[in-house]
Amino acid sequence: ALTLMAGDANAAYGDARAWHSTLLPLTTLVVPGVGFGLFVLYIFDENAWWRSIPGTPKGMAKAAAWQEHPLYANSKDPMNGLLNKDDFEKGLEAAWEKAKPAGSTITVKDKLKELSTQDTPHSMCIPYEQRKLSA
Repeated sequence: ALTLMAGDANAAYGDARAWHSTLLPLTTLVVPGVGFGLFVLYIFDENAWWRSIPGTPKGMAKAAAWQEHPLYANSKDPMNGLLNKDDFEKGLEAAWEKAKPAGSTITVKDKLKELSTQDTPHSMCIPYEQRKLSA
């Protein structure tokens, strides 16, 4: 039974022409048309793809709206959600005292204070206009 289907396995000249008549218009008309259309949207609309481009006006407005909601008001705070912040800091300090290298003068309180005022100019959370980018 398999020998009867062997002739169908070979591609014939007519099959290739059928694919050519489909792929030629697709690759020369449809795909470039969609690509150029998306490019025009990107150039002329500042809110195009606002979810993937940080700092767009619509994206900033949506982020501000989420920050006004009571459940998400503190979502940018890394300590948000801790039930007992003091207990966390005591545990962190005890773990650091146990694991720190000999002769180290770094303390947990100093490091937490340093990290709370950390300057992150390349952060995606900062609007593009406010970033301090080095040349």
